[in-house]
Amino acid sequence: IDSMSGGWLNPPLRFDDEPCRHKILDLIGDFSLLARNGSQGFPIAHVVAYKAGHALHTSFLHHLSGETSVDQGTLA
Repeated sequence: IDSMSGGWLNPPLRFDDEPCRHKILDLIGDFSLLARNGSQGFPIAHVVAYKAGHALHTSFLHHLSGETSVDQGTLA
């Protein structure tokens, strides 16, 4: 994949699903910010992230920690 035409900054990809792997690592890293006294950060739950990114992750984590309210339409 050519970075100019394909949009990737650091080709070649090592795995076919590398973009997906990167998104999962982003989600786990963002959720680790929620760590409180032995919880290791990641909530015990089923998490479905669709078209998610750092902004949605952190907004959701602020909501989980009670720091802010989130419009339900944003999470759906």
